[in-house]
Amino acid sequence: MSRLEDELRQAMRRQDPGEDFTRRVLAALERAPESKPGWRERLTAAFRLPSLRLAMAGALAVLVVVGGAEYREMRTRAEGEAAKQQLLVAMRIAGAKVHTTQMRVLEITEQ
Repeated sequence: MSRLEDELRQAMRRQDPGEDFTRRVLAALERAPESKPGWRERLTAAFRLPSLRLAMAGALAVLVVVGGAEYREMRTRAEGEAAKQQLLVAMRIAGAKVHTTQMRVLEITEQ
């Protein structure tokens, strides 16, 4: 066997950790700082606050009101555009009828 294998075998053999090993591990665990909460825990904790809930409810109410007003404005504008198109079609039809009537009047007066 090589010297390296002997050293590895010596380093890897079982050893008794000592009588106070358990006490040292438990003491280290007691001294260890508590783990910090993750971002999900912090976020859910923030939403548990009553003031934040009230603020969120207020913001939601404002969004609903503003959204409703914008929707009504959009709908009114669309109805206005539709009425404008209908008026333009009616004007074209009326213009065509007036033109046809003028042509007939001219034909009658020329005879």
